[in-house]
Amino acid sequence: MPDFLFNHSDEIYKKILKSDVIFIFLDYDGTLVSFKDSPAKVITPERIKKVLRLLIQIQKIKVIIVTGRTLEDIKKLLHVKRLSFIALHGLYIDSPEGVQFQRKTAQKTRSLITVIKKNMHSILKEEKGAYLEDKGLTVVFHYRLLPKNRIRILRETFKTIVRDYDKKKILEFINGAKVIEARPKGWNKGNAIELFLSHFANTKKILPIYIGDDITDEDAFRTLAKKGITIHVTHEKKRKTAAHYWVKNPEEVAFFLESLAQKVKQV
Repeated sequence: MPDFLFNHSDEIYKKILKSDVIFIFLDYDGTLVSFKDSPAKVITPERIKKVLRLLIQIQKIKVIIVTGRTLEDIKKLLHVKRLSFIALHGLYIDSPEGVQFQRKTAQKTRSLITVIKKNMHSILKEEKGAYLEDKGLTVVFHYRLLPKNRIRILRETFKTIVRDYDKKKILEFINGAKVIEARPKGWNKGNAIELFLSHFANTKKILPIYIGDDITDEDAFRTLAKKGITIHVTHEKKRKTAAHYWVKNPEEVAFFLESLAQKVKQV
């Protein structure tokens, strides 16, 4: 199990200060912001925008937002210049440094997602507290407000519909906080981070830091296990994770980022 981050502050800051370039990879929902009943209700706190702007102004720091949201959606939520983005769990990369990527094989899923959505919508007409989110290349079944006795049934219905139409088995399921998502196989946040960092392979003393709360962040934790600092946001519910450290909530994430910016800026 990971250790509490703030019990190791001194050794972590030593690593940070010894590095030439620090890549800070940040999940968004559940990490920088607290969960809401619907993703559409989320607003980025001014405190988070302020610390991101502060970090970006420091020459040796690069900030990358890693999210399951679409690229368009996350950019609307974060009006901060010079941020890099890894969106849709890694299917898109957009960076001011010129790192651009779009998973081409994922395009095959567009028509499949449309059919899945149409069939699932007809089932959800009479259900309260559940809805589908179409992200173009992935489709998400949200059930945060669904009565407990309906969750298992509708989760299985969603999975059955996906399997029935996905004849070539190009999709896989990923679980999140009160959601289940069908996405293209063979690519994840860990792959995307490796690809992103490969563009800076000639840079000396790189230190990647990754902070996330979701199951999808575990791919990134494993990718950076031997070459970075990984932090799991627990939300008071500890589970098995590949991360090195843990913090409780987005407030502690914000505090860590503020402290990091202050330490690096003083050097």
